[in-house]
Amino acid sequence: MSRKELIILLTLAFVQFSNILDGMILMPLAPTIKNVFLIDTQHFGWLVSSFGIAAGCSAFFSTFWADKFDRKIILIVLYIGFIIGTYFCAIAPTYTMFLIARIFTGVFGGVCGSVILAIVGDIIPNERRASAMGMVMMGFALAAVAGIPLGLILSNKFGWQMPFYVICGLGFIILLCIIIFIPNVNAHLKSENKTSYKHFYSTLFSNKSMQIALAVPVVMMVAHMGIIPYISDFTVNNLHFNKETDVPLMYLIGGLLSVVNSPLVGKISDKYGRYKVFAILSILAIIPLFLITNSTSTSVVLFLFCSSMFFIFSGGRMIPVQAMITSAVLPQFRGSFMALNSALQQFSLGIVTFIGGTIITNNVNGELEHYNIVGYIAITATIVSIFLAKKIKLVG
Repeated sequence: MSRKELIILLTLAFVQFSNILDGMILMPLAPTIKNVFLIDTQHFGWLVSSFGIAAGCSAFFSTFWADKFDRKIILIVLYIGFIIGTYFCAIAPTYTMFLIARIFTGVFGGVCGSVILAIVGDIIPNERRASAMGMVMMGFALAAVAGIPLGLILSNKFGWQMPFYVICGLGFIILLCIIIFIPNVNAHLKSENKTSYKHFYSTLFSNKSMQIALAVPVVMMVAHMGIIPYISDFTVNNLHFNKETDVPLMYLIGGLLSVVNSPLVGKISDKYGRYKVFAILSILAIIPLFLITNSTSTSVVLFLFCSSMFFIFSGGRMIPVQAMITSAVLPQFRGSFMALNSALQQFSLGIVTFIGGTIITNNVNGELEHYNIVGYIAITATIVSIFLAKKIKLVG
């Protein structure tokens, strides 16, 4: 990998880092946010799901224009909106205003991920694409290893708003890096195979592999994100872990392992086969999924081991499957396809979180009940994703 490619991928990784952190920081702050705004688990679920639903709507409508502009310009505009939305989150005085701010942030931030994947697909050859995805997916791991523990520390010391202020400040630096280091990505505009959204959708409806490539991330969203929004609340209220030390430690250890794991998984996927690596990691992910959601009383050390395995296996499987999905579509359709892919994932995240908030209830002691049911749903989705992913055909 050349120095220029490495700088581009690192910049995109930090875009992903800030975007993921903004979405994830709300989850470990669940006990604090619920106390500040005097809301229950269901209302907190709406906060998380509103971001996903707004992002899904935005991503869907972007399928009509995603391949009509330079991808760098699109990323800049979306990222500016993301920064503004995050600032609104920090200054929200009421639950209703905070909910509106989350929706605004989702409209812009939710599409950034699809643009990042389209850029990677356009500038990195297929044979090295999983390795590139591993670099970009490090943003997710960095959000856990550094961002979430730091966010929790800042929240505990300076108030729940501080993490959002910090994300805004970091966002301005990352915006400058996008402008300086990301090249114009407009080869699809110069191609003789220019396409309209009508051509894209007609191709999609007639191509079974593309349809499956869209379905797999939706199923995986259920498998991976079904339990995450409530895991901090579960550890604090059910397992009685310390929210100021144990919860940040969980994200710190799991994230640190993921930072090391992500590039390695990418390289292994390119060398030994993306589907094979995805299937193995998915099977291994079932173990921590079951153990975490069925815990009733356990030591901090044992739970941290299980959660770390979840970060490694469940997070790691996203890398080969993203490379497969990006390669399942021709370049002239890639922007629209990845936008639609993002839309479906965000809709799924919103729906899954909402359903999770409906299934999970609080008893009189504040403990979460029926968390294990959400775990069983995630395990079932994992098994389904293994069978579906095998049917994806790589074309570009």
